[in-house]
Amino acid sequence: MTAKPEPVICEVPVLFSSTEGQTALIAIRLAAVLHERGFDSQAIEMGGVDASNLDWTRVRGALVGASLHKGKHQNAAKTFVHAHTADLNHIPTAFFSVSLSAASKNRNEVEEAGRLARAFPAAHGWSPERVASFAGRLAYREYGFFIRMVMKRIARKEGAPTDTSRDYELTDWDAVDQLGHDMAALIHRRVAAHA
Repeated sequence: MTAKPEPVICEVPVLFSSTEGQTALIAIRLAAVLHERGFDSQAIEMGGVDASNLDWTRVRGALVGASLHKGKHQNAAKTFVHAHTADLNHIPTAFFSVSLSAASKNRNEVEEAGRLARAFPAAHGWSPERVASFAGRLAYREYGFFIRMVMKRIARKEGAPTDTSRDYELTDWDAVDQLGHDMAALIHRRVAAHA
C-alpha cells in the first residue's frame, strides 16, 4: 500500500514553471522577500509533487510565474492554473511572466510581452491583483549552437547584447523585489481585515 503524500503547508507559495532557470530564480527571490515580510513562503515548481500536494486551506496568498517562449507560456503553468483557478480567485494573487521581449529596445515588443502576461490569467478565468512582465536572462553559453545563433539574430534585431561568449542578466531585480513587497502588504491587509 502506497502512503499518501504529506500535504505541503505554505502561507504564500511562489509557484513557477521555468525552461532555462531564470523564472525559478525570480520565484526564489520573491519567496525570500515574502519571508522577510513575515510569511512562510517558498518557491514551488508547478509541475512537481509539492505543487500537487499544496494544502490550499492554509494558503493566504500566492504568486504564479511562467516564462514566455514563442508567444506561449509553459503547458505546466496552463495546466496548474486551469486546475486551481477557484483556489487562486479566493486569495490575493499575482502573475509574473518572464521573457526576453520585456527587455527589448523595441517598445512594441515590450508592450506585446505585457499583453501576453495579462492574457494568460484571463484565459483561465483567473483575476490576479497584480500582473508583471519581467525580462529574463540571455543565456548564450547554455544554448546549443543553433539556438545560440538564432538568439543572437533576435538579439541584434531587438538591440540586445550579441556577444555569445557570455550570458546577460536582464532582469530588473528592483522590480521583482517591489512585486514581493506589494504582495506582502496586500496579503497582510487582507489577513488583518479577516482577523
